[in-house]
Amino acid sequence: QAFNLSRVGSLSGLSPRNMKSLRFPGKVNIRQIKIPRYFAVFLNQNQSAALSDKNVRLALAHAADKNKIIEIINGSGFKIDSPILPEVFENFSGSIKRYDHNPGFSRQILENSGWLDDNNDGFREKKGQTLEIELAVPLRKELVEIGGELKKDWESVGIKINLMNVPVLELQQNYIQPRTYQALLFGEVLNIEPDRFGFWHSTQKKDPGLNLALYDSSGADKILEETRQTLNPVARADRYRDFQNLVIEDLPAIFLYSPNYIYPQSKKIKGFEDELLGLPSERFANIEKWHIETRRVRK
Repeated sequence: QAFNLSRVGSLSGLSPRNMKSLRFPGKVNIRQIKIPRYFAVFLNQNQSAALSDKNVRLALAHAADKNKIIEIINGSGFKIDSPILPEVFENFSGSIKRYDHNPGFSRQILENSGWLDDNNDGFREKKGQTLEIELAVPLRKELVEIGGELKKDWESVGIKINLMNVPVLELQQNYIQPRTYQALLFGEVLNIEPDRFGFWHSTQKKDPGLNLALYDSSGADKILEETRQTLNPVARADRYRDFQNLVIEDLPAIFLYSPNYIYPQSKKIKGFEDELLGLPSERFANIEKWHIETRRVRK
């Protein structure tokens, strides 16, 4: 309201849905800035026997419709398939393995691996065990809607999803810190520097580490350790490409999307031109160049 009344000159991190509430579009620059962050469904195989079956993870990956997710965020972001974002290494996303949306293939994978709907209740079973997964989602409108779409996608191929929409503080204390979730829809804020040690090394599986998938790979650990000791940027990029391929192949998480940072700013403010930030606060890094009024000065 204050922005619409010109009482403030900019808004930090506007949600895509609230963009419709802005008035006077001719007087506003709505900047969609890239920030290295992403949302994914992290799969805790220690809490679910079904998720320890890679065929189930493959079925989940192929059944998730990321295009619907981009529609939910009003196109303010892009689909991702990897823990390495294109803002960091532009040429990384070209030839990587992708799990394209293909629910028919998901059904085929599950049937071939013995997950069948023998009792015709719409959900699959194997050796008396129902294919059932709990999905924990932060209680935020946009994420709740995304969680609902994922539930539809996954139940359409016969995977029963128990959706739990949990307030953020409760989610942190009762699920994330003790790692008691089965599947978790959550976001990670990265950095321009591509170090992924804190997010994917096996030593970071327990809180306060950020390895939310509890990923444990000796090969990935070795790469992450070596890249920290390598100063050559070309060699680092090569090792991160190897790391990326390992994670994509192992499927410890289903990577969904990277949202843009929406930053409406009054057109009267000049001097802000950034298109990529490491963190939202970095928008003030060159604030000394911002200005509103200009005048001619005799030299």
